Amino acid sequence: MTDSRDEPEPPIATDRSTAARVSDAVELLDPAYFGFVMSTGIVSIAFRELGIDVVAWPLTLLTIGSYVLLLGLFGARLKVFPGRFVADLRDREKHWGTLTCIVATNTVGIQAIIFFEAVQVAAILWLSTVVATPLLLYYLFATEIIGANKADVSERIDGAFLLVIVCLQSLAILGASLSTAVTGYSNGIVLLSMSYFAAGYVLYFVVVTIVIYRLFDGAVRPDDWTGPYWITMGAAAITTLAGATLGPRLTAVTAWEPIAPLLVGVTFLAWAIASWWIPLLLAIDIWKFTTGDIEGRPPVWVLTVPWSRLGFGNRLHTYAPTAWGRVFPMGMYTACTVNLAGISAFKSLALGPVYWGWFALFVWALTLVGTVRASLSVLFRGVRPKPSADESV
Repeated sequence: MTDSRDEPEPPIATDRSTAARVSDAVELLDPAYFGFVMSTGIVSIAFRELGIDVVAWPLTLLTIGSYVLLLGLFGARLKVFPGRFVADLRDREKHWGTLTCIVATNTVGIQAIIFFEAVQVAAILWLSTVVATPLLLYYLFATEIIGANKADVSERIDGAFLLVIVCLQSLAILGASLSTAVTGYSNGIVLLSMSYFAAGYVLYFVVVTIVIYRLFDGAVRPDDWTGPYWITMGAAAITTLAGATLGPRLTAVTAWEPIAPLLVGVTFLAWAIASWWIPLLLAIDIWKFTTGDIEGRPPVWVLTVPWSRLGFGNRLHTYAPTAWGRVFPMGMYTACTVNLAGISAFKSLALGPVYWGWFALFVWALTLVGTVRASLSVLFRGVRPKPSADESV
């Protein structure tokens, strides 16, 4: 896919050794890359729910392999470049992305149950995130509250902030999935999972109000619109999946059974909110990809498939690690709608996820091409990733 206006990138010096390039890549590895695990994992789960195992299984194996690889790379980064690791935690442009590790871990835990019936593995992963999540969240919130050089709220909070809700609801989903498999602890697990679900549900309305305020506070440029803004929909979608997963578990626990009908109602409300977002997000995506960094008329290939800029093009190539923030909500909407359609009152919703799921897979594939291109540029062309804004550590 090329065009006369799609100019080639300038040549890059390649005199640095491969080892030095790998070292650079590890040093500046973006925490948001766990978004790849999240996205690939939820798309695999969605296709499993749709009964399309020929897609689900390869994506599952890719998810688990990538998760193990990233854990190894970040472990090496913490050992070799501890200052850089801490700098990312202090950098407000990046530190919310660390929550993707929590969500990725819970996603792999859900896969362990669905694909392998590995309950013990899932339980270990869930317990690790139950411990890590409050520590990380309190640190992130404390950094925002007491940090120096605080900007206006509208400048500090974007779609990535909604990862807090995604994190809480991922804990609720994995906990609910474990509640029927871990005998003797069902009541406690359901209680904890319901607390995550309720906290995430309420917090969604607080955070999304601030995010919407930021979008309407002044003109929005194409560069301002990034993948994480799709989490406005994804957070509502994962809330839907959490409610649909918890619902059947409540009916099996006497103390929680009276709440089950109420849970169904608020779950449908979350799905309706997620559905409302989709046309708007698609329209702004198309606007971004067909106007950003383009002089004159956009190339035909961009007009035909705007999201192709995530994977293709030279000057018009727009991939960034945060692009995975767009894919996860797309896959999550598929999974949550399939699960909601499993409730008899909502069976009519079953048709939509099939078509949306293939679109999510298509955008996933384009984003994967962008990821591969970025990785090869670092390893073979010597393109050094941009450093964190905070290099003082």
